[in-house]
Amino acid sequence: MTQTLFTLLEAAAARYGDRPAVCYEGRTLGYAALLDASSRLAEALADSGAGPGEQVAFCFRKSIDAIVTMFALIRTGACYVPLDPAWPAERMAMICEDASIRLWTGSGPPAAGLGGIDRAICSSLAGAGSASGSGTTVDAGRASGGGSGSVSIMTLSDAMQAAPPAWAPREPAGGIANLLFTSGSTGRPKGVRITTLSLLHYSQWVVDFFGLTAEDRVANHAPYNFDLSTLDIFAAVRAGAAMVPVPEKLKMFPYQMAKYIADERITTWYSVPSALIMMQLRGKLREHDLSALRHVIFAGEVMPKPALQAIAAELPPVTLTNLYGPTETNVCTYHACTAADLADDGPVPIGKPISDTRVWIVDDAMRPVPAGDAGELLVAGPTVTSGYFGDAVKTAERLVPAPDGDGTAYRTGDRVRARADGVLMFEGRIDRMIKARGHRIEPGEIEAALAKHPAVKESAVVPIPDPVFGNRIKACLAPRDGASLVEADLAAFCRAHLPPYMLPDVWAFYPSLPRTDREKIDLQQLMST
Repeated sequence: MTQTLFTLLEAAAARYGDRPAVCYEGRTLGYAALLDASSRLAEALADSGAGPGEQVAFCFRKSIDAIVTMFALIRTGACYVPLDPAWPAERMAMICEDASIRLWTGSGPPAAGLGGIDRAICSSLAGAGSASGSGTTVDAGRASGGGSGSVSIMTLSDAMQAAPPAWAPREPAGGIANLLFTSGSTGRPKGVRITTLSLLHYSQWVVDFFGLTAEDRVANHAPYNFDLSTLDIFAAVRAGAAMVPVPEKLKMFPYQMAKYIADERITTWYSVPSALIMMQLRGKLREHDLSALRHVIFAGEVMPKPALQAIAAELPPVTLTNLYGPTETNVCTYHACTAADLADDGPVPIGKPISDTRVWIVDDAMRPVPAGDAGELLVAGPTVTSGYFGDAVKTAERLVPAPDGDGTAYRTGDRVRARADGVLMFEGRIDRMIKARGHRIEPGEIEAALAKHPAVKESAVVPIPDPVFGNRIKACLAPRDGASLVEADLAAFCRAHLPPYMLPDVWAFYPSLPRTDREKIDLQQLMST
């Protein structure tokens, strides 16, 4: 039988049917029940248009409903498009338009202004205006199209009353599992195509490398629109382990998050370094019983060595592993930290390639650099994206002929160097991209939003290094003639146009932005003042 993501769930249900699949806020759903619920929901989703070649919005807070819906969409063969409920409506509207989305699934109904959506299946109807039950049609406020429209809404509970479908799962073995939208330099998010093959290969590597079993309890800290979440979900299902979503309300409270790890007997934790650093600084790790913890995994930004040493000193004996890879490659390299790593003060390596993955370090002309020299990292292998949705030009820019002549390789834009033993060391970016709180942020997207403000003449966004968050975001602005710049007004404006992780942390106002001798904005001066 051809393996797909849904067959992973079928296999887990057959072998571990009564074991917990998802545990959240006192409720547990077993693997057999997850298979049944997602199959029933798949029937209703298919009736609403979900299927191969369709993109479906997936806008959930952490919940059991989210996991049921994810696997239901996978069963139909549709491509799910994760959206963060905290995003402003403008960003969601851009993504829904670019991905040609007509069907919405989520914790709640779609916001007004999402022009193409005409059907929705939601956990709750709260916020659906006059809607009082499933099957209700409500006004959607088609602001993006200049008119009005309606959305037919059904609750998940009603949708799951359907009989399990008689048809076999329609998930294409070589298809696109999901679209992950990341920051775009043009001011518009870009959709990274994540293939079924990528998630199958990655989840198998994770299970093999970390030795995950049905006895494990895997925390899901990352939001669903963040590629880190694919480990928490698909590796857990492949192993028959329990997924334990971390409630969003805990993320700002390190002590409560550490307590959650203890109370839920988490064995495998995966997050951005800043989450671990905050727990080490403010979570009083030694006060909690973390004896169940086996693996602490981090990715998404540089882990400062002093922070890693402090974390290791306060945890029971666990494996500490640094995973590396942009969204376009998922994870492509890894480094298992050793006692020797913790004993020295050098940076944490990004390591060596995962299975069946090839890497090269190249110069500006895409030629391999001499041993020991730094250059741009290229990656080829089964976890690499097939490209950007609806953007052949961007795809051709980033997916280039592999140096060994075998297919294509992804240009990461990351500057790396190989040690004599072949271990890769990260040395920064070759472009302006900022890494903050585990997110890759294109300054151009923030600058494009600021350009819409009537008082802003010009702007530049630069990073400020931060020991906890990797970087903070500094917005440097010059006003239009006769206009005044007010920080509170600008911050509110940004909240309406940008997701929370892109909001500037620091504001700096100038009569005019400094220039180089070539009349370009002097970014180095802005970063140093």
